[in-house]
Amino acid sequence: MGDEDEWADHTRRVLTRDLLVRAAHAASGEARALEFRALHLNLPLVGEAADRMGLSPEQRRIAEHAGLDGLHEAVHCYDPYSDLDFAEHAAPYVERHLAETVRVPRLDRLPARRRSYRGSRAHQSHPVRLAVRRMALVIAGSRG
Repeated sequence: MGDEDEWADHTRRVLTRDLLVRAAHAASGEARALEFRALHLNLPLVGEAADRMGLSPEQRRIAEHAGLDGLHEAVHCYDPYSDLDFAEHAAPYVERHLAETVRVPRLDRLPARRRSYRGSRAHQSHPVRLAVRRMALVIAGSRG
């Protein structure tokens, strides 16, 4: 990893922790906005997890929205005061959601959660756009 890559990674880690510490003490609306910023900052973790799992481009396209769900779950379960880095914390969440969607052998690090969107044709045709919209609705507090 070059100096620029290390700097970018370190900056992402520091900013993520700062955003989530501030979210823990903020009012509901501001907290959601800070969590969304942390989630957006860490979107590359979904691609990194897919790379580690060896997913094909087609599997990535199908499962990307589930990886975002895992990242969202990780944001809500993360303790910014712990010694654990957010990327290390989020990896099992993202990997589990990806594995469940593309039927990769199940990762047993976390309990399974039922998903109702998997059979939907709309989610298969525009998964990233729908996942980002769904994520924005969840963070805004109005599940659709």
